[in-house]
Amino acid sequence: MTNLITTFLNICLLREGPDVLPSSLAFLATIIVISLGVSILIGSMVYDVTGAMLTSIAGLFLSFVFVRLLLLKRPERFLQTFSAMLGTVTLINIISLPASYSMRYLKLGHTAEMFFGLTAFALFVWIVIVYGHIFSKALSCAMSYGIAISVGYALLQVMMLEMFVSGNMHA
Repeated sequence: MTNLITTFLNICLLREGPDVLPSSLAFLATIIVISLGVSILIGSMVYDVTGAMLTSIAGLFLSFVFVRLLLLKRPERFLQTFSAMLGTVTLINIISLPASYSMRYLKLGHTAEMFFGLTAFALFVWIVIVYGHIFSKALSCAMSYGIAISVGYALLQVMMLEMFVSGNMHA
């Protein structure tokens, strides 16, 4: 387990690519379960549990479709790329838990709210860069191209999930 966390951390630090992960459906299924659990936990801080489950599943489905389409010409890289995406975002989501919890449940002063807000933004930028790194490795292209794809993916995900929840699921 420690090796797995270290591997995902190394991908997050841009030291390794998705190719270091197993190309295994069982491995991907395990990562999906863990990722959904963490996503639902964080989502339940914003939505009710049903809303958190629905948005987590919708986000997972959107990610699956996006990566599948992105790798149409390189289907052999799908399992590792999708595993890398889910594993790294899950690790970053776990890192963001204290900030998410503090912003949602604690009565903070303006300075603390600003700090946690900036921390959340920095983590978002970090995941965009990490996804750019993953996409560039999966597509064998320049990092700048991978980041451009990652920014497009992030915008698409925000738009699709916002349309999905359409303001009806806020607690």
